[in-house]
Amino acid sequence: MKLVKKELNLEFCLSLIALILTISIFLKAIIDIDPAYDTWGYHLPFAARIWGIVPLEQFITERSRFDGFPLFVQFLQGFFWFITGKVQAANLVGFFSIVLYCWFLKAYWQIPIYYSAIALLAIPLVQTHATSCYVDLPANIFLAILILMTYLIYLKKDREADNLPNLIIIILSAAAAANAKPQLIPLVFLVLCFAGSRLLWLRWRKINKEKGSPVRLIAFFLSLCLASILIFATPIKNIALYGNPFYPVRIEIAGKVLNHTLPLYNAAPGYLGNAPRAQRWLYSILDIKAAPWSIDQWSENPDSNRMGGFFGSYVLFHLVLFGYISLFNRDRETSIAAIVLVVMSLVAANFPQSHELRYFMYWMIVLVSLNLYFVTSKNRFSPQKDIQKLKQKTFLKPYHLGLACLLALTIVTIKTQFFYIKPSFYSLSQHIQKHIDYGVISAIQPGDEICLIGKYPYTFLYAPVFHPYLNYDYSIKKAGNPTKCEGHTKILGYYPQ
Repeated sequence: MKLVKKELNLEFCLSLIALILTISIFLKAIIDIDPAYDTWGYHLPFAARIWGIVPLEQFITERSRFDGFPLFVQFLQGFFWFITGKVQAANLVGFFSIVLYCWFLKAYWQIPIYYSAIALLAIPLVQTHATSCYVDLPANIFLAILILMTYLIYLKKDREADNLPNLIIIILSAAAAANAKPQLIPLVFLVLCFAGSRLLWLRWRKINKEKGSPVRLIAFFLSLCLASILIFATPIKNIALYGNPFYPVRIEIAGKVLNHTLPLYNAAPGYLGNAPRAQRWLYSILDIKAAPWSIDQWSENPDSNRMGGFFGSYVLFHLVLFGYISLFNRDRETSIAAIVLVVMSLVAANFPQSHELRYFMYWMIVLVSLNLYFVTSKNRFSPQKDIQKLKQKTFLKPYHLGLACLLALTIVTIKTQFFYIKPSFYSLSQHIQKHIDYGVISAIQPGDEICLIGKYPYTFLYAPVFHPYLNYDYSIKKAGNPTKCEGHTKILGYYPQ
């Protein structure tokens, strides 16, 4: 009885901590301006353009990214900005993506929300992106849902796997991920190959069992093909308009370079410049020579730049735990989960820019989720003898896993000085004062078409929406140098020596 009471008290404490943490992060998201580089470089400008908050004629930037990149997350960011009138509200997309994922784990895997919240926020990159306008966290959350749904339909049989709600979640999560980040498009395609094969097999077996017409299988296959048009809307559109599914990025197929405006991004830490991608990925997930934890893992040290972000000790803990559970109870669930982890690891380790972990957060998110499921599920060890074994192995109890994740979360928040989990009350006016050249603002006249040089990524802060006191319209064009200012005779921000 005392043991049960102790467990209940610990569970209550963990749930209370998770609630306080969630409220604090929500307040940070809605109060603080995200100062990050890409946020102002193109995420917020794109969000504002989609919803007409800042029309194209008021802020002109390089068009190819807007024309070719997937923009689903920016669409959601612009929606929150539009309905609230606060630019900070765009941060809520990252926050609500974690809320959505915790709800998904509760609804489909019976994982208590407070466990998943603590365990996920102990991943440094998840915590840093939770109040940011970067698209990596929402995109990877959608991909993680797709992976776990694919895992689910391999676990379940017949109607439990092949039903309409499961199919809808698979399609929607795949569409959201593929239309959120270009790097995830081939990964979504790969996961869908596994999911589609399983669903077609289940339908074929059902038709054979019921001696039905094969036309039903053909119809189901055609419906999946139609769904793929929604899922891969962005690359299909890019092929039709630009002849390159990943436009504007340079892609070469069979020796032919496709239409592009941007080079293929290819960078590596200095000392790993010639190392295999798998080695870079391994060093990065283990935080070997990693950068300080931040949104983009940027570092002045070329050997550390873009490295790390998963907390190496936390990664090892979950890998060891996963391995122990797999050995302790070898069954269909753990066997398929092991296959999922191996395939995920092989893909992530050998993908371009494998060391930049914010692109591949799904790997750590899914690993943590599987461990949470195995440890917290009441029906995980069904034979009586296994229940007795589990009682003897007390460190496998849910609250012990929760405490371990809480310890990791505490270390992460201390090392990041609590910056990402509580409001610092950094306002829009403070951000504008910090990054605006008021000499440029004073030179702007009504109707001016300004070509602004050298203010990236904060050029967007010069747009009329941030200076309503001027009470007149003007146009800002971002340019790297005066040669890019065609059509704009008034050049500001350029001070030649």
